Amino acid sequence: MSGLQNLIFDFGNVLFHLDLGATERQLRRLLGDDRFEAARAKLRAADVFNRYETGALSTEVFIEVLRRSSEPALTEAEVLEAWNAIFIGMPSEYFDLLERLRERYRVFLLSNINDLHARWIDRYMAEEHQRHDFRERYFDAVYYSHEVGLRKPDERIYAYVLQDAGLKPEETIFIDDLEANVRAAEALGIRGIVKTPDIDTAQLMRSFLTS
Repeated sequence: MSGLQNLIFDFGNVLFHLDLGATERQLRRLLGDDRFEAARAKLRAADVFNRYETGALSTEVFIEVLRRSSEPALTEAEVLEAWNAIFIGMPSEYFDLLERLRERYRVFLLSNINDLHARWIDRYMAEEHQRHDFRERYFDAVYYSHEVGLRKPDERIYAYVLQDAGLKPEETIFIDDLEANVRAAEALGIRGIVKTPDIDTAQLMRSFLTS
């Protein structure tokens, strides 16, 4: 693509396969439908999930809040198992493609994520793929919402990435599976691609290598 210098990838369901309904299913199994709905309403009213994803809540506090969102309280093990149930995996071919992309472009990761999920992914990369330097090896920089203190689709997080990495928006493509996130990036002049289920990530990555 003409003038393209930078690629910014979302993580979940772009590079890393997720089952986004798995946490809810597991919590419903543990709590039952009525207790689950009551707990979810309480957590949403307190903005718990957004606060955790932007680093406003510590992991210790987050676990305790989830544990005690319903009575009788869940165990910490139950909370952790349910919270991390969304993960499926990352295809091994993506690693080679990311390395090849870095030979031609600056490559970045921008993800709405939280401390527990980030730790899980680091362990997975080391144990499943023997990638102990995942972030440094495959990306010029990694921007996680809980570390930046902002989350997509807040336009401020895209502005932060552009400024921090020294990127020109017109030379940059952002790939995300949520249209709202892509449109927010486009509002700042970044080129956007909505990664729908019918788009194969590996094929999309290869297209950047042949363009």
